[in-house]
Amino acid sequence: MGFRSLLVATMTAWALFAGPKKVISPDTSAGNDQIDVIATITLDEEEVARKIGADPGKGVVLLDVRIIPKTDKPVQVSPDDFILLAHDDGERAKPFEPSELAGGGALVVSSTTNGNGKKTGSSIGLGGMVMGGGGSGGSPGDSKVTTLSSKMDTKSQGNEKLLEALKAKQFPEKESATPVEGYLYFPLDGKHKLKNLAVLYRGPAGRLNLEFEH
Repeated sequence: MGFRSLLVATMTAWALFAGPKKVISPDTSAGNDQIDVIATITLDEEEVARKIGADPGKGVVLLDVRIIPKTDKPVQVSPDDFILLAHDDGERAKPFEPSELAGGGALVVSSTTNGNGKKTGSSIGLGGMVMGGGGSGGSPGDSKVTTLSSKMDTKSQGNEKLLEALKAKQFPEKESATPVEGYLYFPLDGKHKLKNLAVLYRGPAGRLNLEFEH
């Protein structure tokens, strides 16, 4: 067997041994008989600011969401239909309202972990609150649930440019029989790898889990 043939055989054997490679993509999708949901996540701080057109600050994850109805019947859609789940620590987040990110105050956020975790602490930042607890969309086999509670610090001044940009691109709350698209702005505490994140749809059209590891 020549050197080239031996090299090809070795590479083929290695490929078979390694098996299919898992793909971690910022794009994900899921669907049922009523809707398709397509989402693209942005974690990089500079890229988030570029897409919004203004800087929302640290700790903000941007999710570009598109819902496509699959029947002639209109579907009610809302930002509240979505949850950002971190599988590694059980953290669940509801999206910010634009006024929470750019309004006349900043949130003082404190965190606690129930179950086996020991995470405690506090921080100050713009935005809404991360929601924890049981129910839909838990991380399988993980009893830890991180909850962030918050209160408004009204001493901070609002950012009108940011507020206008967030409102202009926010995923709308409406009833529609045609595709609906917009941005959702999620808080995310700490550093998380993309493979550990998921988007949960819990709306009138059913329950869908959108994973970024395929």
